[in-house]
Amino acid sequence: MSPFGQQLRLWRVRAGVSQLALAAIAGTTPRHLSFLETGRSRPGSELVLRLAAALEIPLRERNALLLAAGLAPAYPSLGLDDGVMKPVQRVLDRVLASHEPYPAWVGSAGFRFLASNHAAERLFPGMCAMSPEVIVDLWFGPGPFRELVENWEEVVWAGIAALRREASRSSDPSITALVRRAESHAKGLAPPHADARPELPVICPRLNIGGRRVRTISTVMRFDTAVEVTASELKVELMFPADDESDEFFRELARR
Repeated sequence: MSPFGQQLRLWRVRAGVSQLALAAIAGTTPRHLSFLETGRSRPGSELVLRLAAALEIPLRERNALLLAAGLAPAYPSLGLDDGVMKPVQRVLDRVLASHEPYPAWVGSAGFRFLASNHAAERLFPGMCAMSPEVIVDLWFGPGPFRELVENWEEVVWAGIAALRREASRSSDPSITALVRRAESHAKGLAPPHADARPELPVICPRLNIGGRRVRTISTVMRFDTAVEVTASELKVELMFPADDESDEFFRELARR
C-alpha cells in the first residue's frame, strides 16, 4: 500500500464511509478507489481534492494527502503578518476589542492561544505565552483552575471530548499526545451522566471568584470559507456572562 493509499484509507475509515459511498460522492468508481488505496493506481490533483472534500478533510491534511501522492500542495499556509492575511488580522483585532468587557481569545490547532483581549487577561492572565502542554496541565490538572471552577469535572470531560474531536481530524501526533495528557489528569473522575439535566444548554465554566458565582456561556467563531491553512485553523472563543450578576462582575472587573 502506498503512503497516499494508507492515508486515504485512514481518513475513509475515520469517516465511517465505504469505498462504494465515497466513490459515488467523489465521482469515481469503487474499483478505481480500491486501486488507489492499495497503490495500484496513482491519482491526479483533481481527484485527490474531490476525495478530500467528500471526506471533509481539513486543509492542512489535504496538503499532506497531495504530498503523499507526489503532488504539489493546493492550499497556501501563511503567517498572520503576511499582507494577504491583513483582513483576517483586522477582523480578529476588531472582534477582540468589541467584545470587551467580556473575555475573548484567538486560538489555533493544538490548544495554542495566539491573542486575547484585556478582559481575558484579567480573568486568566498569560495564556498566550503558555505552551499547549502547560495549558492542558492548568486546565485539566490540579491547581488554581480546578479550585476556581465549580463544575470542574463537567468542564474537564467537555474539554477532553473537544480535544478528541480535534485529534480525529488531524495526523499531528502532538495533538494526540495532548489528548493522552488530558486523559491522564481525568483518571478516576466519574464519567458525565447522559441523563443529567444541564444548568445551561452548553457546558461552560461556572466560576467562584472571591465568593462570587460567575456563570459563563461561550461560543466559537471560525472562518468556515477559508482557503488558506492558517485561517482555516483559527477560532475565536467568545465568553459571555450567563446572567445579570455575572454581567456586573465583568463590568466591575473592567472598571478596576
